Parts: sequence; structure tokens; C-alpha cells
Amino acid sequence: MTIDSMGMREASLERRLQRAAEDGEIGVWDLRLELETVHYSPQWKLRLGFPEPNSADSTHFWRCRVHPADLEGMLTAMRAHTRGAQSSYEATFRLRSNGSGYRVLHSRGRVIERSPDGRATRMIGTMVDLTERPFTPQGGLVEGSRGSMEGSLLVLPFHQLLSVDTPETAAERRRLLGELEDVLEASLAELEGLRTR
Repeated sequence: MTIDSMGMREASLERRLQRAAEDGEIGVWDLRLELETVHYSPQWKLRLGFPEPNSADSTHFWRCRVHPADLEGMLTAMRAHTRGAQSSYEATFRLRSNGSGYRVLHSRGRVIERSPDGRATRMIGTMVDLTERPFTPQGGLVEGSRGSMEGSLLVLPFHQLLSVDTPETAAERRRLLGELEDVLEASLAELEGLRTR
């Protein structure tokens, strides 16, 4: 494959992912393990009915929304990947939305940064909603802190890298897309399959 065709493939992947995230069809997440914070793409959070779409949330806020019967399996899959036992993270679980009850989600991701001693410090990935019934977000959560860690992140979350175009962000975006190309392609293919049902 030539360098030009690799660049065109990355650009196509970037456009498809950006369009799906902007439409709220796919959730893009950026998890900072040491800070215990996670950023979700704003349209995804709005689609699930959550306020403060541009804020980072504590991981605890999201973990307690996972169905109790699914939580251990989801965490086990994530731990296996962060320890290096699996090449990527993948899990299907139910997540309580804000107004639509539980949604069945499929999440994929990968560690993209580790500390010098090898501990996972950052993961990015996607979520696709597999639930057949439509969303009906009702905004049942009150505005206010949900364990948000605003201002503590030193770099742009992944979903923002897709829409900010500077030489610095373009280089970081290319790096992350390269590391996650197979994960992102699988999520986009799954989304395409859901659209054709």
C-alpha cells in the first residue's frame, strides 16, 4: 500500500468516525485511568440524556450506571486489556440511560499511553448502541457536579481531536487513528450493520 493510499484511508476513517460521533450514532470515549475521569463525545452524552455534555466525568459516575449483572464482566475485560493479556478491550453490557432505561451497548477500545513502569494511563475507544427501541432522553438528572474533573486534563480528549484542525492536533489525531484503526473500523462496520436492519 502506498503512502498516499494509507493517508486517504486514514482520512476516510476520520471523516466516517467524525460524522458518526457528531450524529450521536457512535460514542467516542477517552479514559484517563490515573485521574479516574472519562470524556464522552457530547452528542453521545446528549443522546443518552445526560447534562454537561462537554465535561469530563468520574469513572464512578459511569460504572454505577452499568447493570449490576454486567459490571464484573465489563471490568474483567478492561483489566485483561490494561494488563496486556488481551490486545484490545471489547465488552457488551447494559447501561442505564437518563430516560430510556437500560441500553445494550458494545464498547471497544485500546490503551494508548502507559507510565514508564508499564501501567495503563489512557485508553480511547467507541460505543455502539445495540438496543432496538428508540432513545427517549428526558433529562432526569439535575445539573451540577457528578464527579466532574474539569480542567484537570492536559490534552484534548479524542472526540475533540476529530474536530480541531491544527498541525499539532493533526499529528496526534493521525497517531491515535493509526493505533486504533482496527477497533474503529469494527465499530463503524457494526454501526453500518445496525443501520441496515
